[in-house]
This record gives sequence, structure tokens and C-alpha cells, in this order.
Amino acid sequence: MTTLLQILAATLLSSVLSIVLAGLISFKFLDRYMSKMLCISAGLLLTVAFTHLLPEAFEIHENAASVGWTLLVSVLFLFCLEFALSHQHHSHVNPPEHTISEYIKGSQKRSSGAGNAILIGDAFHNFTDGILIASAFMVSSGLGWVTALAILAHEIPQEVGDFMVLLHSGFERSKALLWNVISGLTSMLGGIAGYFLLDRVEWMVPYAFAIAASFIYIALSDLMPEIAHQEKPERFYVQLFFILIGMAMAVLATGGLHEH
Repeated sequence: MTTLLQILAATLLSSVLSIVLAGLISFKFLDRYMSKMLCISAGLLLTVAFTHLLPEAFEIHENAASVGWTLLVSVLFLFCLEFALSHQHHSHVNPPEHTISEYIKGSQKRSSGAGNAILIGDAFHNFTDGILIASAFMVSSGLGWVTALAILAHEIPQEVGDFMVLLHSGFERSKALLWNVISGLTSMLGGIAGYFLLDRVEWMVPYAFAIAASFIYIALSDLMPEIAHQEKPERFYVQLFFILIGMAMAVLATGGLHEH
């Protein structure tokens, strides 16, 4: 039971603390630097997905095609989910062909499908982190805490990206923080599952990584098009620069590219 309590404490620390720190960063700089933060979040999300989640999933699974199919189905699911949720919330206000960025220009912000989709993808990611922390604690307590701290460090840039998507999608700050914390608590469920069922659920880890990486869709469908639609070329190059900053932040915070 001592090991289980340590796993629960470590998963709670790594998830909730990273979310709170990311929230402070996001809220502090949001008002003055909204467009730049969106660019940074796009770079963060894409870099985490392409250089960490997907390489990890392909590396630990023998059949790479099955991981690819999982990612494809996840992206299609998020596409359908975003359409259904945004259509439900906005069809009576705007024509359904409008983009999410156009929906939130009104005086009253409303949550869109992109925000809900990012929460679902993040929940799978946090669940996987919980399993990884549990597996480390099964080896030794020291390794478990080191793993938890490492996960906390690499979660912060991703959570900043998540906050930017949620706030951009119309979530109020308090609701963005609340739902992000709820999504983060799935790491505790992953820790419990890892402790009791590690031998049985280990096969699920690469699929969970692939599902978590499906927030590639959010970055490419909701953030990048808005960045690309700039009338002035110089503004586009400025935003591209901040995308590269987001990529660099993800690389630095996660210790470089994925390697074993």
C-alpha cells in the first residue's frame, strides 16, 4: 500500500502542479500576447506529438501500422466530435461553415469542439503518464519520483498549449483551469491501473500515446489556418517565428528529441 500511496501522490503532483503552473503562465501573458501565444501553442503541440508521443508509440509497439490506424481513427473521431459540438452550440448564431475562430468573435464566448477535443486527447495522455509512473515505482521509489518530476517538466509546455486552445475556443479561465485539472486527474487512474494491472494493460500504452497525439489535428485544423490567413506577409513571418519558439520550448523542456 505504501507504493500505491506514493504512486497516487506522484501522479497527482505531476499532473495538477504542471497544470497550475501552465495556467499561471498562460493567464499572465494571454491578454497582451494572445496571437503570439497561439503560435507558440501550435509549435508546442506539434513538437510534443511528433517528437515524443508518436516515436514512443512506434518504438514500444511491434506493429507500427496499428499505431498509425489508431492515430487516424482518433483524428477522424475528433473531427466528427468538433463538428457535432460546434454545430450544436453555434448553428443558431452563425452558418455552420464558419470557422471556430469566427464563432468566438461575439461578445459572449462559447465553448467549441476544439476545446472539448483537446481535453479528451489530454486525458488519454495523462492516463498513459500515470501508467509510466506506476511502472517506475514498481522498480524503485527513487525511479518513480524521478519519473514523476520528469513528466511534470515535460507536461508544462504541452499544458500551456492546451490552455491556449481552451481559451481561444471560448472557455472562461476558471472553466479552462477546472476542466484541465479534471483531465489531469486521469493520471491517477493510470497510476492505479498500472499498480494493479500493469501486466495486463501494458499493451494499451502505445495506443494511448497515439490517441494523445491526435491533438495534431487541433493544431493543424484550428490554429495553423488562422495563422496562415494573414494579409501582410511580414505578420505571417512574425507568427512563424513564434511557432519556432514554441517548438524550441518543447525541445528544451523535454530534454531534446526522443532518444533511447
